[in-house]
Amino acid sequence: MNSSTIANNHPDLPGTSKPLRVAIYTADQNPHRDRSQGITSMTRTLMEEFALRRDLQMTQVISRSSYRHSDAAVQTKSIPFRTDGRIGRVLADAIHPWLARPAVDLWYYPKGYVSQYSHPHQPSVGTMHDTIVQHYADHYPETRSPRAFKYWIGVTRRSLKELSYVLTISQHAASQLKQFCDRYDIPQPQMEVTYEGSSWESIRHIRHEKDDCVTHLASPAPHKGTNRLLTFWQTLQSRGRDLPKLELIGNLDQAGEELFETLRGVIRHKPQATADLQASIGKARALLLPSEIEGFGLPALEAYYVGTPTCYVRDTSVGEVVADQGRAGEFNLTDVDDFEKALDWSLSVDEPTIRAIGDAMHARFANRVIADRVVAAFRRAVV
Repeated sequence: MNSSTIANNHPDLPGTSKPLRVAIYTADQNPHRDRSQGITSMTRTLMEEFALRRDLQMTQVISRSSYRHSDAAVQTKSIPFRTDGRIGRVLADAIHPWLARPAVDLWYYPKGYVSQYSHPHQPSVGTMHDTIVQHYADHYPETRSPRAFKYWIGVTRRSLKELSYVLTISQHAASQLKQFCDRYDIPQPQMEVTYEGSSWESIRHIRHEKDDCVTHLASPAPHKGTNRLLTFWQTLQSRGRDLPKLELIGNLDQAGEELFETLRGVIRHKPQATADLQASIGKARALLLPSEIEGFGLPALEAYYVGTPTCYVRDTSVGEVVADQGRAGEFNLTDVDDFEKALDWSLSVDEPTIRAIGDAMHARFANRVIADRVVAAFRRAVV
């Protein structure tokens, strides 16, 4: 099959008198132990929008430990064991097509993975977010065992083969997936870019009084660039640069701990609940996002929603999200001088410009708009 990637900004939904029946597999999402909360946040936001629609009927397939949506409009099929351990997760992924048999027109996999050991129901649609497992195998092989890399790369390969329709969250992510297909000689599936929204859109009208600080969501994951940022900060301080406070929200690895001890005016916070995180980012003069690979760049969208500009790495998907006016905040991954220019812009940009960037982003990535795109893709998948 020839690949086709569609960026559908304002789809016209086909008229129908019969709601589309969709099973949504969330048994593989255990936010209390998953490496990232982003996919569950996306799933929750989409399901909230889906529940408002008359053209869709949802059945969620959950486990005893997984994420479950609480809206009364959503029917539920339960797998009778936990999936927050390796054995339970692999087993549920493999046998859920037989354990859960809702009468539906389509299966949707928000996490984008299907089992290595069974075939998904057809038609099946999955949102595949990136190829970060391959990025880690290539650049950070010490972070997982060879066996783990082999398994997750295999799952990615199988998902691209087995899903009847692939959604993804940026043109940048689509490019990653196509390169992955080429690398492993996989026929490129039908692929559509639907992008991503955020529940933070509900607080776009709120503005916090700015503090003389910038914020970074710290992580020991090497692709997030925390240690690179701390090294940049160390260099700028050694040059005598007058910098705002740097507030780190999250965790550091050992190298990060050692860098932190050398810095002045850097404050650490534990990971924060959503309301506290919104306030922390909202009061900052800038969000620093030195991640070298992103599927979408959700922190940038959310930062602009609360009135905070973002500094981010050039040639990542974040540049696709912030559009023209926000691209003055981009910098070269390894260039401290380029980072300093981006930081200077973020510290000087005025509120009307920040609001204009946020409004333009909301016009493209509002939750209703994203849900429209996804449901339109569902309907194309069942034709």
